[in-house]
Amino acid sequence: MASAKARKIQELREARGISAGELSRRLDVDEETIRRWEAGDEDVGEGVLPRLAASLGVSQDALRRLEDEEHHGPA
Repeated sequence: MASAKARKIQELREARGISAGELSRRLDVDEETIRRWEAGDEDVGEGVLPRLAASLGVSQDALRRLEDEEHHGPA
């Protein structure tokens, strides 16, 4: 089962009409990496986080908060 963060990444991507393939090209990562993020099988690395946030139109802090909530519960 995908985590809330994984579901949110997919939700944001789809809401912006960006395919997984397009996002992978924007971020210079393999499309399978996008699929693993969205399945919750792999975490987004800090090195790609700024580009992911920009591509999805959210702040890096918003994406980090999703991760923190997954591990520690809502603030």
